[in-house]
Amino acid sequence: MNLHVFDSTPAGFKAAALVLAVLALLSACGGGSDGDGVLPMATPVQTATPASPNPSLVTTPTAPTTYAPGSEELAAYQLLNAERGLCGFGLLTASAPLDAAARAHADYLIVNSLNSHLEDASRFPEGFTGTNPAARVRAQGYADLGGVTDEFAFFTSGNAALPKRGIGVMGIRGLLNAPCHLNGLMSGYRDVGVAVRSRDDTGKGQPGVFVQVNAAYTISAGPQRLGSSDVQTYPCEGTGGVNPQLTNETPNPVPGRDLRTAPLGSTVYIAVREGNRLAITRAAMTRAATGEAVVLRTPVTSANDPYGPCLTGCFGPHQAYVVPDAPLLPDTAYTVMLGGTNNGTAFSRSFSFSTGSGS
Repeated sequence: MNLHVFDSTPAGFKAAALVLAVLALLSACGGGSDGDGVLPMATPVQTATPASPNPSLVTTPTAPTTYAPGSEELAAYQLLNAERGLCGFGLLTASAPLDAAARAHADYLIVNSLNSHLEDASRFPEGFTGTNPAARVRAQGYADLGGVTDEFAFFTSGNAALPKRGIGVMGIRGLLNAPCHLNGLMSGYRDVGVAVRSRDDTGKGQPGVFVQVNAAYTISAGPQRLGSSDVQTYPCEGTGGVNPQLTNETPNPVPGRDLRTAPLGSTVYIAVREGNRLAITRAAMTRAATGEAVVLRTPVTSANDPYGPCLTGCFGPHQAYVVPDAPLLPDTAYTVMLGGTNNGTAFSRSFSFSTGSGS
C-alpha cells in the first residue's frame, strides 16, 4: 500500500490508496479549538524522562471503554493511549458521544464516496450530522465543547473486500508518523472517540476502511497541560513499532517534494507546556547498533513552519519536530539526541526507539 496524508476540501477527494487525514478547526494542520488556542542544543547527556507529577495530566481514564473485545476500535484506542502514556502526554478517556460522532462521519464519507473533514448538506445530504467537527460532536451530545480535532485514515486496495483486521492499529501508526497529525494526536485533549468502518457497515458506498478519530475537551475541564519544566517527545525512550517512513502528507512537510518517490523517515515530535517557548539548538540521530549517523532535516518550529502562523494547530512556539531526510530501516533501533531551551532554560534529551515493519 501507499500512504497519503492530506487536508481535504468540502468537495472531497477520491482516494486510490491508503489515505490519512486530519482537520485542524481554524487552522491548517494539527488540533483545533472552539475558542482560545489549545493544545493538542547542547550535547545531550541524560535520558528522556516522564512528565513531572502534574494534576492536569490524566494517568487513569475517567470512564471505562465500551468497545467490543477484539474490536479494531479497541485496538486503536489502546495503542493511542499506550503511546501517549509512555511518552508523558496524558491518557484519553473513551467518550460515547465522540464515538458516535466518529462513526457517523466515517459512514457519511463511505456512503457519499468522499474523503473530507467537512460535510455538505446541500450536495451530499445522506447521513449529514454537521458541517464541521464541532457541530458534529455537539449533535451527538458532547456539551460544553472547548476544543476538538477530527482525524481519519482511509485504506483501500485492489481487493474491494479489504478486511478490517489490523486496520485500526495501522491507521494510528500512520497518523503518528505524519508531523501535523502527530501534533494533533499528542495535543491536550481529554476525551476521544474512535470508529473503524467500511461498506460492510453501511451497505453501500465506496470500498475501503476508515479509521476515524475525534478527540475533544470541555471548557469546564480544560485541556491537559504539560508541567512548566517538562520537555516531552514522541517517540520516546522505549517506543517501538514506529513507522520507518513517511510517503505522503498534506500539507506537505517539505513543500515541493514528492514524498511518494522521496520519502522521509520517522518523525520526532518535541513539546513543552503551552505558553512556554521551545528552541531546538541540536538534533542528532544514530543507528543504535552501529552508531551510524542519520541525516536529519532542519528542526521545524513556529519560526520556520512553512504553514504558520495560524490560529491553532500549526506548530506553536511550544512545539517542534525533526525528521530524517530518508526512510529509516525497518525493525531497527535508533538513538535520538536533542538539546535546546524551554523558556530560556537549557535542556538535553537522549532516548532510543525502534521502528516497525510498517510503511
